Amino acid sequence: MFRYGKRVLMVFAAIYIGMMAAACDEKDPKKESNSKGKTTTTAASKDETFGLNETAVFSDLKIAAIEIKASGGSEYNKPGSGNVFVGVKFTIENISNQDQIISSILLFDAYADDVKSDLSITASMEFNSKTLDGTVAPGKKLIGYYTMEVPTTTKMIELNVKSDWLSNAKAKFVLDMPK
Repeated sequence: MFRYGKRVLMVFAAIYIGMMAAACDEKDPKKESNSKGKTTTTAASKDETFGLNETAVFSDLKIAAIEIKASGGSEYNKPGSGNVFVGVKFTIENISNQDQIISSILLFDAYADDVKSDLSITASMEFNSKTLDGTVAPGKKLIGYYTMEVPTTTKMIELNVKSDWLSNAKAKFVLDMPK
């Protein structure tokens, strides 16, 4: 009986070590800027931030924040008192040769003026667009919004985006709240 338990433990240990190795394998993203039709790519430092229309280039994905919008809601869909809906539109391009699974819950961490802010399904209805969830085929793109409900006094939105839920590498997008 003990002999089988030891084998099971060894299998779990091997799986754990493999997952940790995969998580440590990802390097920090590169920064790709596109200005006046000219694209430049540079190595991003660990503390570097990305803005609108700047692309974080990971080994498997290119991720760019291309738009930020705020909304007071509509007749039947309003944020809580003193809050506003915010949507950040992203383009995620699969540059690998395998399907990539994107999950806004697993890959994105959001902050409004350094206070944790969660994904809001109610806010996503206001922007009438896809969320950032799905499988992206090689060479294809996923375009959608990461949405949240934040206080009207918010000045800055920060989104930390990972290319893989096991990865330690992330791109920090820092965006000013739209007026």
